[in-house]
Amino acid sequence: MIGHNIGMGHDGGNVSLSGEECFCRDWHGCIMAQSIVGQDNVQPYKFSECSRSDYNSALRTGRGICLLNKPNELEVRRTCGNSIVEDGEECDCGTIEECHEQDPCCDPITCKLTKDAQCASGPCCDNCQLRQRGVVCRETTNECDLPEHCNGETGNCPLDVYKKNGNPCGDTNNPGYCFNGFCPTLNIQCAVIWGYGGQGGDPECFKQFNSKGSINGHCGTDDNKQFIKCDQENVRCGSLQCQLGSARPKYPGLDELYSRTIISMKGTEYECKTTSGTINHSDLPDMGLVRDGTPCGDNLICVNQTCTSIFPHIDQGRCPSNHNNLECSGHGTCSNLNKCYCNLGWSGADCSIQIEIIPTLEPTNEASHVTNKNDDLSDQMQKKETPYGHSTDNLSTLTMVIIMAGVVKG
Repeated sequence: MIGHNIGMGHDGGNVSLSGEECFCRDWHGCIMAQSIVGQDNVQPYKFSECSRSDYNSALRTGRGICLLNKPNELEVRRTCGNSIVEDGEECDCGTIEECHEQDPCCDPITCKLTKDAQCASGPCCDNCQLRQRGVVCRETTNECDLPEHCNGETGNCPLDVYKKNGNPCGDTNNPGYCFNGFCPTLNIQCAVIWGYGGQGGDPECFKQFNSKGSINGHCGTDDNKQFIKCDQENVRCGSLQCQLGSARPKYPGLDELYSRTIISMKGTEYECKTTSGTINHSDLPDMGLVRDGTPCGDNLICVNQTCTSIFPHIDQGRCPSNHNNLECSGHGTCSNLNKCYCNLGWSGADCSIQIEIIPTLEPTNEASHVTNKNDDLSDQMQKKETPYGHSTDNLSTLTMVIIMAGVVKG
């Protein structure tokens, strides 16, 4: 709409304001195409050269003046003690009572750090002191995630980053692609819902049920809450068909809305399990649908229940490198921010600097042997210790010695 307001026309054969014929170089279309959705349901994200020309022409003739009318900035009001760190504040721990209980590093009156405090809160802050650079502050959650480390300058953990879309993941029997920080293979998704041993269903389950548009298989719902039939090329992107695993869904919120059907095709039986329930869990797709990024063919993934090419969803930017063909010089992983995460023993923005790894000193074998031996003896002695009670039937050591001496003399 904004493009039309400043004079941009549609792409595809029309003539621009400068007299140029409009066309788009991207195979899936550009932003000012006649259709909102591009070819193969790929959302356009670039302007054509014709649109750029119309935009520049509008600026030169003054029709784009609205874009230069910057609104006035709102007055910034700071309130120390509202538990929100605002401009000009180093910390804000709330009321005086809350600060004493929760954050002794922050002055509740000034919202500044107390004397000798380097930080107030965050995973990289320990007792008001910054953790050393390199300390892991956020572990990886899956094979497509990357760990984050403290930078030694702030108490907050850096932004969560992950491997770029398109990185291979999964195993040889169920390979996939990293997509927005996850590895959405069918086996992984089914194991989350159906527990240990849960696997993606046979392709026959997807073909037989998802094309029907019923509770046992569909490609989502329309505005009237009616199930949508999957087109044949999209059946692998509809309802998540699973097999094996537990008899009931793993999470209680899915127990009441699930189905298990056995079908027979050419003498072979297939188990097809689906769930249409919902649960407040980030690892479960809504309505039991196949998750975005799940492979549905060679170089194809599911996006919005549509099987489409993976390439438009891969960032074409590259990480720095001192090697023409290998990102991060072959010694690291390129993140979604096009920054290198270096392997152990390598450093630098492009992971080209080899650093020495100082091994941790271990005790010698002799010392270790002696220590273990002493520990073993100590354990054995404790296990064989016989407790002596205070009963009159129990004789003390001194009494026994006197009796034995008397026997010998006798």
